[in-house]
Amino acid sequence: MKVSSYQMFWLISISSIIMFSYLPIRLATEESRQDSWISILLGTMIMMIETWIILRVCKQHKGKSVVQFVKDLFGTVLGKIIVTVYFALWFMQMSSVVEGTVEFQNLVMLHNTPMIVILICLLFLIACVICKGGLTAISRCAEIIGPIFVTFYFAILFLNPQDMNIKRILPIYADSGWHSILNGALLSCNYMVDPSIVLMLFFFAENKRTASRAILWGTTVSMVWGLITTLVVLSVTGPFLAAQLVVPVYSLTKFVYILNFVQNIDAFFIPLWLFGAFIKLSIAMFILSYGLSEWTGFKNWKFISCTLSCILLGSVIYSTHHIQFANTTRNAFLIRYFYPSAFLGIPLIFWMIGSIRQSRRT
Repeated sequence: MKVSSYQMFWLISISSIIMFSYLPIRLATEESRQDSWISILLGTMIMMIETWIILRVCKQHKGKSVVQFVKDLFGTVLGKIIVTVYFALWFMQMSSVVEGTVEFQNLVMLHNTPMIVILICLLFLIACVICKGGLTAISRCAEIIGPIFVTFYFAILFLNPQDMNIKRILPIYADSGWHSILNGALLSCNYMVDPSIVLMLFFFAENKRTASRAILWGTTVSMVWGLITTLVVLSVTGPFLAAQLVVPVYSLTKFVYILNFVQNIDAFFIPLWLFGAFIKLSIAMFILSYGLSEWTGFKNWKFISCTLSCILLGSVIYSTHHIQFANTTRNAFLIRYFYPSAFLGIPLIFWMIGSIRQSRRT
């Protein structure tokens, strides 16, 4: 299974925009109010640096997946322990995205449908596409959906200028201060994108050089979209309402009303958002299944993906009935230690050890 650079660009941009459309804007607005766009800007800079560092690690080990080169760097036992951090991260992200997608469908489309029915259908579709086509099928879906998805998501930001009021973003800095702005940046950046998926996806790239540029451009597109979306949401709804919106971008589509003709564009937003969530979940399920296959030595990664779908089903059902598992976005351990270690700390260690080994060889 090989992925072209063009497909890699769409895989990264779609999955990143889906991540950005759900939690970061609300979390940043809760902390820094009308200055949340500054928090988002700082958060995007942090994530771009982390993505660049992870790409440097991937280039040091071009022909190996994360499971393989971590074993080479740290040995079999310690390497397997370190890789479980990323397995846990990908599973947690799948759980949050699945839960958010199912709740969104139940809220806007299928009001009287039990959530478990929506959940089973979604996971069954993901398991089918992985078992039938693997990453090849996912990348082709992203290649087809990507241009429509990204174009529409940028377009909806500029369809309601009559509702924008720049005064809702003022005053800048005076009401928040750097402490709140930094808190908002550090809290929201953990949920903007997931650069750790590059550790596994880069292994499947056809051309490593162009794939790294495609990953950086895909991340940049999603970051620019997230920053513009934050400014538009603040100027349309104000900071107090924006802090309470579950899916801020969907709320923007309800404000669009041009010449009594262009309206109700949420009918286009909903299927595209679901397509994007499907691609994001499929990517996470595939890399987790493939990584576990290498980690355990069990070659049938398709069977692992089916098993993971069942485990994910039970996890989401269990978490919806227990608040301590459902509300983990502000968990102190995750924010202070787990996410910084997975996104920045561990990749820096990989990069340093890989650089030392390369210098010794030369």
